[in-house]
Amino acid sequence: MDPDVRDDTARHLANEPNREADPAASPALNLIIPGKRRGGPQAFGLPDLALSDAAYAPIHLLPPELLIDVFKYYTDVDTPAQNLIALTLVCKLWRNIVEGTPSLWCCISSKERLLRVRKALEMAKDTPLEIKIWGHDAMADPGPFFNEIIGRGAQWKSVDAMTNGDTRNLAILVSQRTTAPNLATLRLKTPWIRKHDGDIVTLFGGKPASNTLKDIRVDFIPVAIGPLRLSGLRSLELHEMPIISAEEVLRILQASPGLGHCYLYGLVCLQDFALPGYERELLTLQPVSGPNIQLPRLRSLTLGGLPNSFTHLVLSTIQVPNLEWFSVDCKIDQPDTSPASELFTTHISHLTPALRSASRPATNIGVVLLSDNDWKLSVGGINIALGGISLQRRHLGEALDWLSSHLGGHLPVSLSFHELDVPPDWFVFLASTLKITKLELWTSPLYDYEPESQRQKIISLLSQPLSSTPTQWLFPELESINTNVANDEGKSKILNMVKARHSFIEEQEPGAIVPKPFKEIRLHGGRNGVRTEPNRNKAFLNALQEMGRGTEIWWEGVKWAGSKDPNFFGELELGVSARVPWKLHVQVGR
Repeated sequence: MDPDVRDDTARHLANEPNREADPAASPALNLIIPGKRRGGPQAFGLPDLALSDAAYAPIHLLPPELLIDVFKYYTDVDTPAQNLIALTLVCKLWRNIVEGTPSLWCCISSKERLLRVRKALEMAKDTPLEIKIWGHDAMADPGPFFNEIIGRGAQWKSVDAMTNGDTRNLAILVSQRTTAPNLATLRLKTPWIRKHDGDIVTLFGGKPASNTLKDIRVDFIPVAIGPLRLSGLRSLELHEMPIISAEEVLRILQASPGLGHCYLYGLVCLQDFALPGYERELLTLQPVSGPNIQLPRLRSLTLGGLPNSFTHLVLSTIQVPNLEWFSVDCKIDQPDTSPASELFTTHISHLTPALRSASRPATNIGVVLLSDNDWKLSVGGINIALGGISLQRRHLGEALDWLSSHLGGHLPVSLSFHELDVPPDWFVFLASTLKITKLELWTSPLYDYEPESQRQKIISLLSQPLSSTPTQWLFPELESINTNVANDEGKSKILNMVKARHSFIEEQEPGAIVPKPFKEIRLHGGRNGVRTEPNRNKAFLNALQEMGRGTEIWWEGVKWAGSKDPNFFGELELGVSARVPWKLHVQVGR
């Protein structure tokens, strides 16, 4: 650090003012002497002594190392030089610290004016540089900006480039003149709405990347990955890349045993990937020889939007003992395919210990229905997406069976539907397959004009037996409901449902499967005109508490203790409820 910085700090610690201008001119000191420019301190009832005391503000007694950390948090990635220059105007001490610390100037942004870019490069000296190239709102033209930084290629530590769908902002990376022997991080992105539709981008004039490159991310840009000869990576993210071969992906994985994060999604070039017929047949008859790609440091793996055959090939050839996050897609586009035959085969059984470890923090299995052909399953750090035009209920059953048998037993399940017209037989199917213990219903005000809404359907199904011989209720193990009240008709249906189920419990018909009483009902308001204040819902909450017979009633996160005041406006007026996404927490029961 500059010796002047230490000298200035010593003077402050010795109570020697070092201000070279009026202390009141300092933005940092205006909190202490707020009125110097507006009539002086006397205008605010402050004595003249405040001027001398301001020089000893506590912030000036901080060690330079701590001030440097504060300055780093203060600077914005868009305009770091502008922020640093502003700090130099506060006082001599701050100017000496900022100008005497080259690492503060390491971020070079194309959103800065060219003069500030030159200032930052001058102050950074030989510090490793973080280059930010913006595709929009750039103050500096690409050409002059690149001319300023191309000569510092040996100092590049990271390059983060955002394009507008063309190659202008990548010109410096394409040039054969560019050398970046110490580059560690490379991120090339373009917004998905401006997907790159130009020619293939060959970086560094077709030369291999430096072996210092550890983190690479490419989104929607046709970068030629092969010539880079990537190896020794710590992080690999390729999102909707139009060109890369399956062989190159496997080679990179093989050559990067220290890889900690891998994200491969929508690689267009692999959409037609398929194993030759004879190899596919052999895979169904005998197990693979074993995984030959060792990734002991891999913590996060995402394989999405890829052909099942390629995903299965990757999973069957990697060993990931320390995996914490795993996300995979399984497309069911043919009637004769299924999760069991496409992904969950014996060839990936070696991953079971790692997947089981990744799922251990979970308290339930999550099942989300986004559409009739789009399901999401999750347990802990494990996420499986099932989709495709041929997806059927049995496919969901196969996936749940695999999760239950491979990840350590039967966990509670969280089931969510999102604004779908789910037929009643779906609930009957779920009731016969899963043990529902918790139910969450959340209304969307966008659909409150439909009289036959999903919310009404599910509440109505819960309010009466499904069959009479013997009497069978939907979700008899249901003990908890969590919902937002759509409107007054919704309140009436909730009251009727609780009354019907609890009344049946008291009757105890011989041979009937008696539903469990509710342990808790959690309610929320705030939509479709239902007020969130408890006082506006006293009558409804009191009636629900009475019918619940010991059930805990919660309103907006607060446990309802009861009230004798029935002051509630329109508590049971009929209205039109809304469609709902709902969430079911269930216990697997075979």
